[in-house]
Amino acid sequence: MLDKKTDAVLELLTQKAGASYKVLNKQQILDELSPKLKIDLQTLLGIITFLKENEYVDVKYQDKEEICICTTVKAESYSEGEKNIMQKAKITKGQLSLLLIGVFLAAFLGTLVATIIGKLF
Repeated sequence: MLDKKTDAVLELLTQKAGASYKVLNKQQILDELSPKLKIDLQTLLGIITFLKENEYVDVKYQDKEEICICTTVKAESYSEGEKNIMQKAKITKGQLSLLLIGVFLAAFLGTLVATIIGKLF
């Protein structure tokens, strides 16, 4: 799972470039990211390098102002599914009560069957 900054950059690159190579201005990428993330140019370059090393994006070339980039299938599958897997399951009180009753009945019936089999032999 990616951190918030890397996830935000990957999502923006997926929207802008997609699966085809596009030339993007680095400053425009920074301008479109949320100011709350506090990403500067060096951080952006580090994130892009990380994404490239982990095969989320492919960089054809880059200079001081522009970058030619596309996202990979791994990035698309991450944005579609892997990101949502980490949600915590929530159990309601009704489900918890039903679960406890089921466990109790299973233990009770198991003990009962073991007692009956023990007395037969």
